[in-house]
Amino acid sequence: LARGARVGFVVRRPLLVGLLLVGVTGVGSLDSTAARSPTTGVLQASVSLRGAHTFGVALGTTHIALHWRGRPGARVSYALSRDGRHFGRARAVQLDEPAAGRGGETYGALIVATRVRSVRVVSDRSLSRLTLLQLADHGSQIGRVARVRLTAGVFPQPVVIARSGWGADESLRFDASGKEVWPAAFYPVQKVIVHHTATQNNDPDPASTLRSIYYYHAITQAWGDIGYNFLIDESGRIYEGRHSRFYAAGESPTGADLNGNGVTAAHAQGYNSGTVGIALLGTLTNQDATPAARSALEQLIAWVDSSHGIDPQGASLYTNPVSGLQATFANIGGHRDVGATECPGGTFYATLPTLRSQVAALLSSTAPDFALAASPSSQAVLQGQPATYSVTVTPSSGFTSQVSLSISGLPTGATASFTPTATASTSTLQITTATTTPAASYPLTITGTSGSLTHTTPATLVVSPLAPPDFTLAATPTSLIVSRGQTATYAITLAAVNGFTGSVNLTVTGLPSKTSATFTPNPASTTSKLVITTNRRRPTGTFPLLATGKSGALTQTVPITLTLS
Repeated sequence: LARGARVGFVVRRPLLVGLLLVGVTGVGSLDSTAARSPTTGVLQASVSLRGAHTFGVALGTTHIALHWRGRPGARVSYALSRDGRHFGRARAVQLDEPAAGRGGETYGALIVATRVRSVRVVSDRSLSRLTLLQLADHGSQIGRVARVRLTAGVFPQPVVIARSGWGADESLRFDASGKEVWPAAFYPVQKVIVHHTATQNNDPDPASTLRSIYYYHAITQAWGDIGYNFLIDESGRIYEGRHSRFYAAGESPTGADLNGNGVTAAHAQGYNSGTVGIALLGTLTNQDATPAARSALEQLIAWVDSSHGIDPQGASLYTNPVSGLQATFANIGGHRDVGATECPGGTFYATLPTLRSQVAALLSSTAPDFALAASPSSQAVLQGQPATYSVTVTPSSGFTSQVSLSISGLPTGATASFTPTATASTSTLQITTATTTPAASYPLTITGTSGSLTHTTPATLVVSPLAPPDFTLAATPTSLIVSRGQTATYAITLAAVNGFTGSVNLTVTGLPSKTSATFTPNPASTTSKLVITTNRRRPTGTFPLLATGKSGALTQTVPITLTLS
């Protein structure tokens, strides 16, 4: 760090050790055991910026964010380096839309920074304090997906991944004394406001980004929770955002109290109470949302609008139930409709009329249809092992046809089969991996087709490395008593582990003097007979022996005992 830089190191429970920041292009490390915790390791460094500055980025960092005191109009850019010497092209810092300029601090959007070692920051204005926030999140990608909840007379609620499913650390909502920082407040829902998060497109790990946004809002910006009611990633997964209440087993998160009133979030200043803020993960300034994300957004808004009697193509008077502020705007609006912001991105914002029409069509349609769901949503297996999912077809509006099932996103060497391949109820999906299938987490898409109807549901397959081939040794019997001059015979059995196919050379140590031993066969691949020939002149006694098997770098032993009487 530059001379005079201020460094702060904050860690959420449980303790994460080893997150370091060293030098302008320094290196750091994140303890591998701690990295598996779903909590977030945090490191901050602040400098007074005049022109440009280069920060070192610690090993294990997954996301970074820049924020600065004052100067909300400053044009700040950044460039990333994976070796500390060569930097990519400079990019403008996008603002974290819900909080840009709050409290005299301007907050940039989160940036995916996996394997980044340095970040160079340039500003067209001097900044009295520029802070680099580093987050190390290595939690699981996707947890359990809640079931679809069907309510009579209401558009069916799409699948929503609960906070527990995406790894929300609920301790972030409480201060050191155990008091909730931002208690939930509920009001009747009047509008839906759509956002983008201004984060990376084609995000390799959206759940990690979601947890990092949560920390950024709850701790760095001191709100006590994430600012959005719901979030949607590019594959169409819908996530529960702002905490509302605890739900009964099997109940899908609604973001509302038992009376149907929506929880107040922090997504559009002055318009938070009585609105539902839905954020699309990514930056939609120069590109539209993915088809999967748009489909999920349409279904989510259709459920919200039908649940609260909102006309998706209307524009009505909004009244803030807390402040009394009033404004008339579209019932499905973009963040820029109620604030001076680029959000939800120019390209996507231009499609809002189409979005409203699509939601209206969903609500007015009485044609038979179906929905898909996969359970469990995520399976973890070793290389070469199978994974099984249950795929459920849920009919609506009298749908009775068969749905043909297929899957995409399978890793190398893996195959999949549905039993049955077409169903109107439930099918079993079995994925068979190979020992050569690369170890990684794979987002899968299950597709159901019936005539002109097509729907998808996500699933995750996590393949872990298979242990290397090995073998074990066993002796039968483990102890023998023979008279001097007689022979003692043992069976040495080899068992293959993890596909071991080699041969094993056998030896025995600890023999009394003037005693010989032979293995038949030697080398061996299954069982070998060990014959020990004793000498009649050898004194009596008990002798601990050790049979050893070697195959390349592998060595295994088994103890045996010989007693001469």
